[in-house]
Parts: sequence; C-alpha cells; structure tokens
Amino acid sequence: MKRAFTLIELLVVIAIIAILAAILFPVFAQAKLAAKKTQTLSNMKQSSLGLLMYSGDSDDAFPMAEYGDGDPAYPHITWTTTIFPYVKNGDQAVDSHGITVSTGKDGIFRDVAGPSLNLKDASVEGYYFGVNRLICAANYDGGQPWFNGNGQVLPSMSQTELDAPADKVLIATKGLNSPGNKWNYPWFVDWQFQYIDSIAHTPGDASTVYRDGDTSQQKGSPVYSPKYDTDCQNGFSDGNWECAAHPRYRYAGQGVFGYADGHAKSVARGALKWYQNIYVKRGGITSASWTYGWYYPQEPF
Repeated sequence: MKRAFTLIELLVVIAIIAILAAILFPVFAQAKLAAKKTQTLSNMKQSSLGLLMYSGDSDDAFPMAEYGDGDPAYPHITWTTTIFPYVKNGDQAVDSHGITVSTGKDGIFRDVAGPSLNLKDASVEGYYFGVNRLICAANYDGGQPWFNGNGQVLPSMSQTELDAPADKVLIATKGLNSPGNKWNYPWFVDWQFQYIDSIAHTPGDASTVYRDGDTSQQKGSPVYSPKYDTDCQNGFSDGNWECAAHPRYRYAGQGVFGYADGHAKSVARGALKWYQNIYVKRGGITSASWTYGWYYPQEPF
C-alpha cells in the first residue's frame, strides 16, 4: 500500500516552516545589520586616526572641514582629500580643475548601511561621515560677511586646545543628499538648538527651559522632522540640510561616532549631549554666525 502525506500534514509542515521563517528572518536581518555596524565602526576608527595623523604633522591643528568657493572657477577641497595621503584608502577621482580629490564615497569613508553612490563622477559628493565644524573649521565661501559675522576665515582647532578630547565628537555618520543634488555637506550640524530641546513649562523660568541631548531628532519632539530620518532621497526632502547634515542612526537607533582622542563607538539616539559632546569653546565666533551661531539664548562663552 502506497503511503503519502495528507493535505493536512502538508499544511502543518508549511505552517511550521512559515513560523520558523518569521522567527529567523528578523534574526538574520539583525545579524547583517550588526556586521555592517562593525565595518562602519572600523571605517570610522580609521578615518578618526587619519584626522589625528594629519594633526600630528600640522602643529597639532586639525584639517579644515572644507575650503574653497561656491564659484565653480575655484576647487572645493574637503577633509577627506586632505587626509587621504595618511589613510590611502577610499575613493579618488579627478575633478574639473584637474585636482585629484576624495569626496568620501567609498573605502574607510563609507557608512556601509547608507545608500550607494556614483564612484566614477567626481562631481558627485558623498560624505557619509561629517566632521565637527567647531573643531574642523568649514571655510566654504569663508570670505563672505555672512560666514561668521566679520568676514574672516576661521582656523581649525588644535588638539592641545581641546578639553576632554575623549568626550568630544570629531566625526559622525550623517545623512546624504539626493542623487539629483550632487553637492553634500562634509560636516555634521553643530547648532545648539538641534541637540537641546526647549521644554519650558514656566515662561521666564530658566530651570525649565533645557533638556540636553539630541532628543530634538526623535519622533515626538516639537521640532522633529521626518527629514532627520532620510537621506534626502524621497522627493519631499531633496536638497534639505535637515537630512544631509544631521547625524544618522541607521543601526537600530544607533549612530557611529569618532572622538577627538581617536576612539570610535556607537551611540543611541538621544544620548549625545551638546555641551559635553559637541560644543567646544573657541573665540572669534559671533552669535550672528549662521555657521557657528544660532545658540539660544546666547553663546556660552
């Protein structure tokens, strides 16, 4: 007598397989994401060390985040190009001025959980990682009066100027611009109001005003925008600084950050403290500065 599976038995087996798949697939996805975070941590660590090695050869001064001009007649040089001779890893291409540049799209400059970019076109900027502009000065169009309120180009800071370098974020994973907008930011936003929520319950009572931590980027915050969770690639946020310059938390609510002493680690969203981890005191910056200003109610000098 021939024996065969009954329809009920087949359905039971299929149901068991479906249950196991539902249990295991998320585990596989988590393992894959964990592997990507490990690789990004390694990339971040090497990029951080590249910044420190440059500093060691430059009287302890960190490289500029960027310099150049918005006028296409002048080259645009960023920290990824500056430290490339020290790391010898990452993307390289010849720009329209005949200069070999690295625009932070590959190798140790990549957040592997981020979207892929065109590696062949030097005009397409990447910058998965952005530096802290309070440490690595951003002098793009630096001679203009709207840059820092007095039209002067600011220097980058030196290692010896930094208090508690193990606490200061030097470099962070950040958002990307849309493919249609080839430019991107080589730094992450450092504005105080983006990290410290105003939660005043009593007008005029300073003790109820601030909650330090990057909770402003979390859902439920009065100033939260969905752009904080995009890479400017969904149409409504194309070209916006909110997605292209903010730290990104691509790893189950965690982002990857490198610190001024050379170590790198993942940090949960909301755990960064502006005064402890972002802000560094430096002179020559006015509250009128769009780049270094916007401190509320005033810069804590």
